[in-house]
Amino acid sequence: MLDSDLSLGRFIGHTEQTGYSSSATIPSSIPLRLRNIFHRRTRSQVTRQPAVPPGDVPRPLAPGREVTPEEIRDLGELIRKRYELDVEIWGLRHVKPRDRRIVEDKMRRSDATLQKIYRTIYAWDSPDAFKSPKDWVKLQEIRMRIEEDGKRDWANNPPWADGDLGE
Repeated sequence: MLDSDLSLGRFIGHTEQTGYSSSATIPSSIPLRLRNIFHRRTRSQVTRQPAVPPGDVPRPLAPGREVTPEEIRDLGELIRKRYELDVEIWGLRHVKPRDRRIVEDKMRRSDATLQKIYRTIYAWDSPDAFKSPKDWVKLQEIRMRIEEDGKRDWANNPPWADGDLGE
């Protein structure tokens, strides 16, 4: 082994005279910023996303707290947003494969919006959560319509799967 190999081995954590260790240790004399460059994360740590972003989780209603009219309006806005995205996605179903990433982004947003609608409706599923029985009945109507068939899961059923398959 050459002298230059030994000095390099000492730098990256050479443990044996015959070769480098597969899990080289980084000496503590190297500044922290530089040591972090050599730290490898597993593939799951790099690619793992939180299941539900914190902003999409409806706050649970505290006992005695009621759903406000603003929250009901926000739910209506979410439903309109989902519908708008669905119409846009369907209108873009004939895009070329090179442009599908734009539509796929809209598909992800649409699916996430629908999931947020579901979570919100289930979080509010109590007649005690509303000031008036009229609001409770309205939520039950919304829930019935949301749970009906006919809502497309874009991730599992993209718009181009209906016809041309990208040729």
